Amino acid sequence: MGVGVGIDLGTTNTVVAVARDGQPVTLADEGGRRLIPSFVSFHPSGRVLVGEAAKERRVVDPENTISSIKRLIGRTYASDEVQRALRAMPFELVEGDKQAVRVVARGEIYTLPEISAFVLRRAKAVAEAALGEVVDKAVITVPANFNDPQRAATKLAGKLAGLEVLRILNEPTAAALAYGQAAGTPERVAVYDLGGGTFDVTLLDLSGSVFEVLATGGDTSLGGDDVDHVIVTEMTSFFLQRFRFDPRVDPVARASLRARAERLKHALSEREESSVEMNDIVRGDGGAFLPATFSMDRKRLEELTKPLIDRTIETCRFSIETIGLTCADIDRVLLVGGATRMPMVARQVEEYFKRPTSTRVNPDEVVAMGAALQAAALTKGHSRRAAQPPTVKISRADREAAVAAVMGADAAAPFGAVAAVVHEVVAEAVDASPPAAPPKAPPRPRPVAATGAVAHAPPEELEEVEPDFEDLLPELIPDEPLSQEAAAPRPGTGLAPPGSPPVPASFDAELHVPERPQAVSPPAPAVAPALSSPDPGVAVQPPPARSVPLLVDVTPISLGVEVAGGYCDFLIRANTPVPCDRKRVFRTASDGQTAVVVRVVQGESEKFSENTYLGDLELTDLPPAPRGEVEIAVTFEIDADGILNVRATDQASGRETLARINLLGAQSDASDVAAMLARQRRHDVA
Repeated sequence: MGVGVGIDLGTTNTVVAVARDGQPVTLADEGGRRLIPSFVSFHPSGRVLVGEAAKERRVVDPENTISSIKRLIGRTYASDEVQRALRAMPFELVEGDKQAVRVVARGEIYTLPEISAFVLRRAKAVAEAALGEVVDKAVITVPANFNDPQRAATKLAGKLAGLEVLRILNEPTAAALAYGQAAGTPERVAVYDLGGGTFDVTLLDLSGSVFEVLATGGDTSLGGDDVDHVIVTEMTSFFLQRFRFDPRVDPVARASLRARAERLKHALSEREESSVEMNDIVRGDGGAFLPATFSMDRKRLEELTKPLIDRTIETCRFSIETIGLTCADIDRVLLVGGATRMPMVARQVEEYFKRPTSTRVNPDEVVAMGAALQAAALTKGHSRRAAQPPTVKISRADREAAVAAVMGADAAAPFGAVAAVVHEVVAEAVDASPPAAPPKAPPRPRPVAATGAVAHAPPEELEEVEPDFEDLLPELIPDEPLSQEAAAPRPGTGLAPPGSPPVPASFDAELHVPERPQAVSPPAPAVAPALSSPDPGVAVQPPPARSVPLLVDVTPISLGVEVAGGYCDFLIRANTPVPCDRKRVFRTASDGQTAVVVRVVQGESEKFSENTYLGDLELTDLPPAPRGEVEIAVTFEIDADGILNVRATDQASGRETLARINLLGAQSDASDVAAMLARQRRHDVA
């Protein structure tokens, strides 16, 4: 069996780590470097260079040296982010099937997951060389605000690299794990993660052995690269004023400016003023390069980048207010990501939260370390489950009591590997009568979002109704049926929302979320409670010898379907704990309708067109009937990786269509994956 590692697949740098005896450590390459630049260069010899060797070639062969792919992965070619990259990147981007983005290098076309796979292959090789063992499993981290296509594309990149992806883990959550907050008094923690290309803020409630994510927000197009762009713009103005030359028209000059801007940014994090020599940008009349020196002080850089940092603070404010908290409710603020080394960042974050920030663990490495802890827990769990006795069935009440006992036994244990599968919390079956469960510590109230805090305000046409699921999950914003005017059938969709006239305003709904056990203070009894009153609907596995901390993560963006009138009906709201599933019953919107198309989006707007369209699936051969008589059950399931599965079922016949959604911007067909694997095999990574 191979080793499982944690990989922080970053925009600028990638880090690989492993956990040994509960302690995570990042792994260095043959040169002693722990940061692997996320650069891929296609050499004329046919080799693919990754890391430092590729980064060095960005100024000599920019057209075939690829970087900052993380910002584009899983996006459509027409997206604003890709269109900006077309103007800024020196390499060629083209449109492929499903509106996906492709990279052209040395005359061959590659998908973005393939480019990321080259980086992951390099990380895998570094780990195998350092450990002397085969590495075939990994937990890979992504920004918390990554949407479904971006997560699916990242998981595909891991597969192409020859890795079994154990989990796609949110970066801020991984960072919180690595900070070792499992023990001690309950805390609410804010993780401020500003990396090379993305920004996230995640709020967590840490109670003993429970890590519960309360809310997450971010911007997948905001990071250190934007600071580099600001400096490049200043450098361009310098050359235009002094030499009347725009270096951006030359790919080599543009790449050179970007490299020097990055160096200058790092220097200004250490010093008040710095300069860079730029003697290879502009040629004079005789063809010789003209000497030039560009200088900048920290004050000027902070003036230029303040709007960027203000955007991150505004995201923090929105995320906190969404769940009804204030900065006074946050006990600790953790800084993560290389861009947080800028003095201005720490200063503004401290001013907003009104407390010192923590960088106790290296901000460049902390995410990979948390992922390594998660990988260790999952790989150990796999080996334990293989040798376990048959499944034991228990009732929900017994399960809750067993969970309390297990959590109590481990509450004071040192922080080690971290479990991730919420619904696999288990208790051991014994014949003895159950001892009394240990007393629970008073639960810390979970913040509840005010109605309308997450989603945009509905249009005037929407008719408000009483909340439907408040008793099951208070923080969810209740769904609202549409008025008669808004619910007019829309061609192509064929779904009438619940409550649309003349169909009776009623619908079935099922909601499943993971249990949220509270940490307990005193040690648990020597044995777990006996299990009784078997419930066929609940099945759990017997536990390991000792439990591990429990991680409850959330989905960052609301998920819904298009209904008549061009509006959205959200099945799963942002900040819902995952894994989860939700079913809603709709009715046909037209007389004689024999097919429906379920169109799926992510976003917060009540208008379908203002959200991110993920794709669709079609259910055909419905029995012709008057409008509203055929019922279609639509089920959304989000797995622990945050990836969506969708199912549409004809309630009368039981026929269903199941799909992971025909993801726009992603490649999931078997033939596509086979072609990508074949291209990977043709290239050695150095």
